[in-house]
Amino acid sequence: MYERFFESINPKLYKAIKKDMKHILKRIGSEKIYSIALVTDEDCISVYLAANTFDFLRKKDLGILKSMKQYLSEDEIRGVENGSYSLTKWIPAEWGYSDDGSGGLTKISRLLFEQEANSPTEYEKDKHLFFETTTSVLKRLMKENVFGSYTNDITFFITLSDGDGIYEIENHSAQQLNSAEVYEKFLHRHEKNCIVVKH
Repeated sequence: MYERFFESINPKLYKAIKKDMKHILKRIGSEKIYSIALVTDEDCISVYLAANTFDFLRKKDLGILKSMKQYLSEDEIRGVENGSYSLTKWIPAEWGYSDDGSGGLTKISRLLFEQEANSPTEYEKDKHLFFETTTSVLKRLMKENVFGSYTNDITFFITLSDGDGIYEIENHSAQQLNSAEVYEKFLHRHEKNCIVVKH
């Protein structure tokens, strides 16, 4: 039912992400991005772009450490202090940069919401088309270096802000969007160099 809708939204999504990323890159300046995530919700009726840099990650981890020390071992505390562990590396809600809520993806979210409201049951059945479309658009933008001149060094994935199956969606999308080497490292993101903080 929604094949035509997602076909029509593909070029709009492309333009929206390209526009929003341009603004994000201006704010980031000379900081180096290590990951970019496209974030949606369990119903796939909202979407925003999140990016993080090594500089922001370091500041964020040290800031959170103050309130987390009671839950961490001495080794973990030292790890965060010296930068070998992270509390927030793979949690987009804790990242430093995203579209500002008035960009192109806000309009896309409105379109998604309207479509879901028209026929929630049918939209639920066709949610896979949302992920196929967003993955396709991200791949195209990556080839065009829209995310910066060092796109190959960035880990890309799609995630959910709520709901079940977040880990599986992140892994599947990361496999589709990254090289085998980058994907393999992402698969083990909660096993080393990162303290597990469930989201």
